[in-house]
Amino acid sequence: MKKYLLLLLICWSGTAMAQMGAAQKVVPEYLHETRIKNDPPKIWQTIRDLPKVKDYSNGMITEVNIRTEGGTQFRDLVFADGRKRTDEIEQIHDIYKFFVFHISAPQTPGVSKAIVTALVESLPDSQDTSVVRWSIIMEGNKAAKKALTDSLIAEIGQYEAGLKKLLE
Repeated sequence: MKKYLLLLLICWSGTAMAQMGAAQKVVPEYLHETRIKNDPPKIWQTIRDLPKVKDYSNGMITEVNIRTEGGTQFRDLVFADGRKRTDEIEQIHDIYKFFVFHISAPQTPGVSKAIVTALVESLPDSQDTSVVRWSIIMEGNKAAKKALTDSLIAEIGQYEAGLKKLLE
């Protein structure tokens, strides 16, 4: 009986593996490191506190509303220039100090997905400086992705300046 169960398990796992596709390599549109003279837990606590984005946006964000719908968190932002945007919070991982959101509204024509990540880490060669690693991942047509990437790069630049003012 054990031989039959083992044979069945081997056949089933082979079928499951045959149905899996190859992993796709994801190439970010943008990668950037922000070095901040502070320790990772302090930086992480600032980024992780979702309403605090207003404090470290360097004046770029004037209003923040955090809401939950059906177990999913959203961040509604109002920018200094009057624009509004809603981000869906995909991950907040406290152990790894990792934050992921995607822009849910308004949708940029030609861009089907726009994801921004921030990862806070210590630097092995420095005791008083940490790094925030930013990335932008998108799907869509090249011209639309370029325009949105440029806008998000400017936004990350404001976060970088604001975090340094707030934490250094």
